[in-house]
Amino acid sequence: MKNYISHLYIVIMALVMMACQSEDANATAPSETNSTNGENKTLIVYYSYTNNTEQIVDDLKTMINADVIEVEPANKNLDYAANNYAIGTEQLNKIKNNPNDASSYPAIDPVTVDMSKYNTVIIATPLWWSQMASNMQTFLFKYGNEMAGKNIGLIVSSHSSGISGVEADAKRLVPNGKFYTKSLWINASKHSQRKALLEQWLKDVNYNDNVNVDYNTMNLKVNNSTMKVKLSDNAATKALVERLKEGTITYNAYDYGGFEKVGALGFSLPSNDTYITTEPGDIMLYTSNQLCIFFDSNSWEYTPIGKIEGMTKQQLKDAFGTGEVSIILSLDNSTGVASISANQTKSNSIYALNGQKLAEVPAKGMYIEDGVKKVK
Repeated sequence: MKNYISHLYIVIMALVMMACQSEDANATAPSETNSTNGENKTLIVYYSYTNNTEQIVDDLKTMINADVIEVEPANKNLDYAANNYAIGTEQLNKIKNNPNDASSYPAIDPVTVDMSKYNTVIIATPLWWSQMASNMQTFLFKYGNEMAGKNIGLIVSSHSSGISGVEADAKRLVPNGKFYTKSLWINASKHSQRKALLEQWLKDVNYNDNVNVDYNTMNLKVNNSTMKVKLSDNAATKALVERLKEGTITYNAYDYGGFEKVGALGFSLPSNDTYITTEPGDIMLYTSNQLCIFFDSNSWEYTPIGKIEGMTKQQLKDAFGTGEVSIILSLDNSTGVASISANQTKSNSIYALNGQKLAEVPAKGMYIEDGVKKVK
């Protein structure tokens, strides 16, 4: 009899474990198409009934690095729009009458998310009768307390109604979130302008300043290669990072001496030149307004900017090729809402190689004009 009970217990436990595994397998987890590794990431959570909110999120995903969760109702057969949104109104009234009772909220598909990975959560939701859509309220009722202390952004899609009721719902459900001072409201008449509105909103809330971007590195793209640059710690790199926070920087670079690519940024950075012998991968600031990228060694007075990581001398030569190339500098999590091109600014300045400014092009020898080394 004891053996029978023992076997029966094992069978029951096995069935329970299988049921739990089945439920976990059906749970929604964040998609990570644009995510970065480690903590201090951004999570976008959205619910969309008419696909308007989904279109907004699709555009947002092209602008920032983020994991994404779509909230979906457990009952896929409900026609929320029928009879002037009668079902949605009923659900909202049930929540309004008893907002602290979990049973007041409609069931949604299971979601698996570790909120500790994120320091910013962007909530994108439609508005129903001046309130947050009921299914999004369900998600926030479950996870809102786990968002305490996190940056919270709110994007609301509606036909024409104002969003103050949705903002109130969000703050009730995420009582200790650090809400951006400005929510983004995209109504029907502005839906076609959503990309521009998203870009402006990201700038208005200082999105890049509110996520923990690694300002010790930058990305360098040339031809079909993207490289990681470890930045030096000095006034020049700090000023460069401030420029990069505004958007990408694009400039043209040229071959010089068989050991470097050099090009004018189109603006000046603070310099503190010292006599340096370079190594392959070094990036140096020269005469305050041009970057030199080295494939080999050279000794001169420069201000260090950084070093390209993980590439040999030959790999660098192959990546940069010969002749004029376009180089794009950026930070991780760049919104892309602005760009700076060296071609937008001309210094019309002429310098000797020792950095002395010249009144005119010398009759003979090597000189620098608009940040480009030239020989006459």
